[in-house]
Amino acid sequence: MSKPVPDCPACAVRMQEGFIPDVDHGRARRVRWTEGRPEKSVLQGLKVKGKLQLDTVTFRCPKCGWLIWFAPASPASGE
Repeated sequence: MSKPVPDCPACAVRMQEGFIPDVDHGRARRVRWTEGRPEKSVLQGLKVKGKLQLDTVTFRCPKCGWLIWFAPASPASGE
C-alpha cells in the first residue's frame, strides 16, 4: 500500500501493516470489501458478480492491538 502507515489513535504508536486472510478449501486470499448487503447464492455462497469489490489492508498497533481496516479506493485484482 502506498499510503502512509497511521499512528494508533489510542497509543500514538506507529501501526504495523498487515492483512487478514480468508481461507477457503485450504487456499488463503486477501479479504475483500464488497458493496451492498450480502445475498445468498445457490452455488457460490454469496452473490458478488457485478458488485464493486476492493482489496483490504489492516493496520495493527503493536502496543495495544487495536486494528484499523481499510479498503483503498482501487478495484480488487482478479484471483
